[in-house]
Amino acid sequence: MSAMGRRTVSFTAVGLGLPLLVATSVVWVPITIMADLVSRLFKFPTFRLGLFAVVYLAHEWAGIAAAGTVKVAHVLGRGPHDPVSRTHDYRRIQGWWATSLFAWAGRLLGVRFDLSDPATLPSDGFILMSRHASMIDAILPAHIIAGQLGRFVHYVIKRELLWDPNIDVIGSRLGNYFVARDGDADDEAQAIASIASFARRALPQSALAIFPEGTYATEARRARARASLERNGDSALAALADDLDYLLPPRPAGALAMLNNQPTLDVVIFGHVGLEGVAELSGLRRRLPLQAPVVVRWWTYDRATVPVDDEARIAWLNERWRSLDDWVGSLRRPNEREANNG
Repeated sequence: MSAMGRRTVSFTAVGLGLPLLVATSVVWVPITIMADLVSRLFKFPTFRLGLFAVVYLAHEWAGIAAAGTVKVAHVLGRGPHDPVSRTHDYRRIQGWWATSLFAWAGRLLGVRFDLSDPATLPSDGFILMSRHASMIDAILPAHIIAGQLGRFVHYVIKRELLWDPNIDVIGSRLGNYFVARDGDADDEAQAIASIASFARRALPQSALAIFPEGTYATEARRARARASLERNGDSALAALADDLDYLLPPRPAGALAMLNNQPTLDVVIFGHVGLEGVAELSGLRRRLPLQAPVVVRWWTYDRATVPVDDEARIAWLNERWRSLDDWVGSLRRPNEREANNG
């Protein structure tokens, strides 16, 4: 579908969705409460999700309105004239959108964070390679880097997220690159070239964020990844897949394109625990409101410690992923043993 067609559908859905949810609240509020009571879910997760859907759509309206106001101001010459200064306006909207959504997620869904100190992130630009466990962690860097630090974060993320109007409009203004995950070899080569160009265009002191796993790690996806690596004869990554209990083996091509085209930036490995099982609606409903905080940590690697050739860099990234998997396991295994004993 063309960008115009996609935006027609997504903007219409958001534009009509909010008033429709509000107008029909007399219907869906008692239905969701009754569904929770029948399911003996006495903290009312379905009802909470309905309320959060209203909040989310309200944020979409507000973000679109803010972006439209900025665009009109730029067209009329009432904003800054240079392109970088104009981009700051969209970065502020991105930071507000992510941070405000997390604040409401805390109020309605119990989402809380145990964060490292954001001031420990590199003061210059850096490459951020993150674990991927749910849609929620895709906006965590925006919350921390744009929302709390007031700095730019540029994403390499999946193209499906363009269906979110704010991610579509504001993300495009901020130079994000949206990856099609189901292309052929020619498409992949084009994607790598585009990521290389994306990295070179990054604004100073910004973070370049990528999710090397490419998708959420589940038992089924780990099994499929292991089988695919075996078929392709990639014994090193197949062995890594066997070693990982919680993560998928990283796909190195995008990370290498960033490293090769930003040869001086430090690397931050970004991990979190607590968002597992919420990628699907059924898992989210069972766990809401979240009882434990989402633990977020990161580890910074001086660029001088990162190998310079691609083969060694792949091995280095694989070792970082083993370490990240061990850290996730150190926090998850005690809870899993407690749940099994209970």
